[in-house]
Amino acid sequence: MARTMGPSGKRPAGNADRLSDLPDGLIHYIMSFLTVREAVQTCMLSRRWEDLWCSMPFISIDEQDFRPSAIGLGSEYLDDDYEDEFEDDIDYARFEDFVTNLLMFHSAPTLDSFRFHAVCHAVSHREIKFINSWLCRCIKRRPKVVEIHSTGDCKLPRFGSSSSRLSRLHLTGITLDRTFARQLPCSSYPVLEDLELKRCKLDDDAEIASCTLKNLTIEDCTTSNPSALTIKAPSLTYLQLFITAFGQNWHAVTVDEMSFLVKATIRLKPSTAILPCKLLYSLIYVRDLELSGLLTLDNLHIGSGTFPVFHNLRSLLLDKCDLSDNCDILGSFLNNAPCLEKLTLQLCELPEGSNKSKGGGNMEKTSLEYQDMASFQCPSLKWTEIKYRDDDDVQKLFNLILGVWRNLQKTGIVIKKASRGYSML
Repeated sequence: MARTMGPSGKRPAGNADRLSDLPDGLIHYIMSFLTVREAVQTCMLSRRWEDLWCSMPFISIDEQDFRPSAIGLGSEYLDDDYEDEFEDDIDYARFEDFVTNLLMFHSAPTLDSFRFHAVCHAVSHREIKFINSWLCRCIKRRPKVVEIHSTGDCKLPRFGSSSSRLSRLHLTGITLDRTFARQLPCSSYPVLEDLELKRCKLDDDAEIASCTLKNLTIEDCTTSNPSALTIKAPSLTYLQLFITAFGQNWHAVTVDEMSFLVKATIRLKPSTAILPCKLLYSLIYVRDLELSGLLTLDNLHIGSGTFPVFHNLRSLLLDKCDLSDNCDILGSFLNNAPCLEKLTLQLCELPEGSNKSKGGGNMEKTSLEYQDMASFQCPSLKWTEIKYRDDDDVQKLFNLILGVWRNLQKTGIVIKKASRGYSML
């Protein structure tokens, strides 16, 4: 039977290609959920889709799309042993050809986002040169969001005027020269609000200075020579600072006052040497504070005189921190945080006196020793949560509570055993 036509001469609505009838902007949004290889492959769907990928306002390049499992069999057809065997077996020739052609035919004048992920295990100088050229080409499209993850010797291109629209910059494993720090002030990055640097290599005496930044993460970054890290970001609302001792690191960290700070996470890896951070006075406006690492509490107060007052602090979390100073630093926090409502202690090192009960010593004597310790004054504290790992710590914690918590009668106290797989680091 012949197919009938509608009154207007068009095919009935049931046979229409409704997806292709959508506007380009909506189709581009749909394509944003695909890998870049899948987005390019949509050109085979119909003549309407032939060039749509060329104008999509985003580029997301991931070398993992060129693993054997991605090119040939899907991961659902591979057993674990097979997948592990080819985990690093990236077809770099195919990857290089694809990206080169992608950037050659892609014609969008500006980008909403540019993402690049390449785990370079044993790339040659030629391949690094190609990657750097790809980065330069995409940066020139003035993206709003840039995320670059690489383990090779890749360098961040100079943005110049291309940074005028940049609001988020996330970098992992990238080498940053001193030009990067010079470009950060407002004139070069006028709308940058979110900066994340993970395992990056910064130049000597790095300075992160920006009056527009609201979120800043610096995690396990290193320098060519031990130097100082300076942070000047008065508009920050979120700060995450992780410092490790692997490789070269900073011999000092200084942070200017941050009046709008809402949450801060400071973590020193257990192997980190004494580091005079002097950060406490820069954190006095924070509402939610997390400190992690055995040396964190001492390091944050090195070289400081009086203990600052945290008028806005509502939540304090201490993870694997050293409280063996008879909880003096902890007491200073509680006595100088009049609005603190929640305290969490996770796997912290207790005062030396608590160890006397470990071998079945005199529990009554140990409790009296704790009661001789200074008590805390924190009128707003409503909830205290303590997480421990070993069963032997339970009695120590009760003794500690009888001592330093004796004036916190309105505080609810919960003691939990941490799971074996628990780790904040």
